[in-house]
Amino acid sequence: MKKFNDLLEEWLNYMQMQVKQSTYACYARLISTHIAPYFDGMNVNEINQTVLTQFISGKLENGRVDGRGGLSEKTVKDIMSILNSTLKYAEIVHGVKKPAFLKWRYSNLNKPIEILTEKEQEILENYLMEDMDMAKFGVLICLYSGMRLGEICALRWEDIDLGQGIFHIRRAMQRIYLPNNPKHTKMIIDLPKTQASIRDIPIASVLSEYLSGYYQQVENPESYFISCRGDKFLDPRTYQAKFKIYLENSGLRYRNFHSLRHTFATRCIEKGMDVKSLSEILGHSNVTVTLNRYVHSSMELKRSQLEKLC
Repeated sequence: MKKFNDLLEEWLNYMQMQVKQSTYACYARLISTHIAPYFDGMNVNEINQTVLTQFISGKLENGRVDGRGGLSEKTVKDIMSILNSTLKYAEIVHGVKKPAFLKWRYSNLNKPIEILTEKEQEILENYLMEDMDMAKFGVLICLYSGMRLGEICALRWEDIDLGQGIFHIRRAMQRIYLPNNPKHTKMIIDLPKTQASIRDIPIASVLSEYLSGYYQQVENPESYFISCRGDKFLDPRTYQAKFKIYLENSGLRYRNFHSLRHTFATRCIEKGMDVKSLSEILGHSNVTVTLNRYVHSSMELKRSQLEKLC
């Protein structure tokens, strides 16, 4: 009977031709760091529901390699996806009978996603506009467009159509782990994560005046928006650190950069935007993703909706 780790390696080689470089690097890192060490020496037919459940439970409780608690829900979901995809591969390619696909209620993993309250958003915006530079302006853009961190870092001036009032999202920046050397990373600039993520976002009027003023100073349209220095870009990790400083200087508690995207989506729903339009602006493949992942209705909105019954 085939060893499970041999099957993992075989599946990974197959997937290398099927997925983006960043996705492959993620798979390789998770397998070498978390999956392969646990299943070392086990045959495929030894993998059952009990084994899989114990493995995932352990990763949720204390799965970090530094011993500081459990892995994030996103990482655990990615690991679960790899396991099930590998077992499906075993069934199709090697005829493994009734492989033990991992069954887990994903809802058990989901934590509430933090957003900025309207007051906190106002405080942050006032701070950003007090002494505006391109990095601060990028944060403001994300608050009014829902761009991802990698998308704003990869945005070039040529992607901004002031005449039509549109941001063209055509690329994303990401730091990935090298598959053959997980301790080292490299920066890649590639297409956004999905086909739906290649999109056009209307420019909110609150941004237009600032953009017009800055655009007149741009010498090279191919330069990155945040840096304005030709092919010099701002690393997403560095930009995340800047955002942390902005929050501290504003007197606000820490959130990660992605909270700007959640905040944008929530504000849009609160102001009555239809979910289909919001889904396309965010670059989701369907509205279900938008509703389940990004829309967090406030108590005030729930109360106003209930009042419509009276």
